[in-house]
Amino acid sequence: MKYRALLLGCILIGGTRVIAQDWTVALDSVMHLLAEEDFFDGQILIAEKGKVLFNEAYGDLHVDGESQTLTEDTALPVFSVGKSLTALSVMLLEAEGKLRYEDRVRKFIPELPYESVTIRHLLTMTSGLPRFLETALKHADTTTVMSNPGILDLVARHQPEAGAPGVNFQYNNANYILLAVIVESVSGLPFGTFLEERIFQPIGMRHTQETAPFLPDSLKGKPITADHFFRPYGTGTVATTATDLFLYDQALYNGQLLSQAQLHEGFKCMRLKDGTYSNYGFGWRIVNCDTLREVYHVGDGPGMRASFQRQLSDQQTLIYLHVGSNVYHQAVYEIVRAIRKGEPYVLPQKRLRYNIDTALYDKYTGSYLSNFGLIHISTSEGRLFLRPDAIPGKEELIPSSDTTFYFKGQNLSWEFFLNDEEEVVGFGIEGDRENMGIKQ
Repeated sequence: MKYRALLLGCILIGGTRVIAQDWTVALDSVMHLLAEEDFFDGQILIAEKGKVLFNEAYGDLHVDGESQTLTEDTALPVFSVGKSLTALSVMLLEAEGKLRYEDRVRKFIPELPYESVTIRHLLTMTSGLPRFLETALKHADTTTVMSNPGILDLVARHQPEAGAPGVNFQYNNANYILLAVIVESVSGLPFGTFLEERIFQPIGMRHTQETAPFLPDSLKGKPITADHFFRPYGTGTVATTATDLFLYDQALYNGQLLSQAQLHEGFKCMRLKDGTYSNYGFGWRIVNCDTLREVYHVGDGPGMRASFQRQLSDQQTLIYLHVGSNVYHQAVYEIVRAIRKGEPYVLPQKRLRYNIDTALYDKYTGSYLSNFGLIHISTSEGRLFLRPDAIPGKEELIPSSDTTFYFKGQNLSWEFFLNDEEEVVGFGIEGDRENMGIKQ
C-alpha cells in the first residue's frame, strides 16, 4: 500500500527517535495517510496544562449519501461522552440548592415505581433499574420515535422489575434518561435549552448542541429503524467538536462552572453495600479509586467512537473522535497513543469480504432466540441479512469465512455455530458458544 512505503521511509530516516523528538509532525503525517486509506475520519486533540499541542481533523463526513470535508469546526455525535454534561447539569442544580444527591427520585418523578432510588444512584449507575429499551421493545410501537416522556409513561404503566439500589454497578442508559427528566422538572427548561444556557454558551462551545429536538425533522420521509426508534436524551445525544470539548475540559479546571470541591464530588468512587467500590462517578469512569489521577468516558454509536480522557494529575487531555466506521477505531487510537509516547505501533489491516459459497446461506436462515430477544436471518439477492424481532429494517451480514460474518461499520465478528453433524444450532458473537442464540 502507498502509505506503508511512505511511512517506512519516514521511520528509516532517523529511526524511532524522529517520532519521539517531533511526534506532532509524525502523527499528522500518519493520520493523513490513514485517512487516505479510509482508516480514519475524525478529529484528534491533545493538550497539556491548558496548552493545545495537537488539534487536527482528517477525512470526510458522509450524511445521506453526501460527503463533506471534516474540519475542526464540524460537530460530531459523541454519544455517551455526553453523559458528563447530563451529570454536570444535575450538579449545577445541586449547587443552587434545588436538589440534593440523596433525594429520592420519586420526589421529582412521582409516577416512577422505584421507591428507594436516589439521584446519586442514577448518577453512579448503581440504581438497579431495568433497561428501559427492553420494555419499549416489548410494549411500544417500534415504528415511531420514542423519547423521554413516552419512555417514562411506558415504565410507569408496565413497572418492569428492578434490583435493589446500591448493590451493583450496571452501565444502563435508564439512569441518565431519568436524570434528564429531573433536570427539566427542576429547572423548568427543556433539557437542550438548559445545556445551551448553562453550559455551552458560558464557556463558548459554539459548535455544540443537543440534537434530540432536531431528530423529528431529520427523520422526515425515512423509515424508522433500530438506530433511531428509541431516542432518549440525556444519555448522549450531544454533537460537538474536539475543540469545544477542550473548552469544556478547561472550564472544569478553572472553576468556571463549579468549584473544584464541587466537581470532585463527581470523581468519587461509589461504595457498594458489600463494601467494594464502583469506579463510575458522575458521568465519568475513574481509573484508580485510591489516587484520583485520570477520568475518562467513551461513546459508541452507529459508525462512531468518541473518547475523552483527562489525566487530572498533570492536566493532560486526549480527545479522539472517530466517525464513519467502528471497525478501525481501536487500531488507529493505539497508533495515536503510541506516537504521542514515541513507542512502536502496528498499522491496521483492511477487513475484506470472503468469497463464500452462498448455498450455505440456506442453512443459516431462520430465527434465533438470543439474550436480546428473537432475531431473524434471511437471504436476498445472494446476500445474508439480520433483523431483530419488532424492529423494521435489516442489516447485511458480510462473510469473513464459511461460518463467521461482520456488519459494515462494526468491529465485532459473529458466528453461526455448528454441531458435530455440521448442522446450525446457534448464532452469536464469534467464539462465545455459551451465550449463542439458539436456532428455533
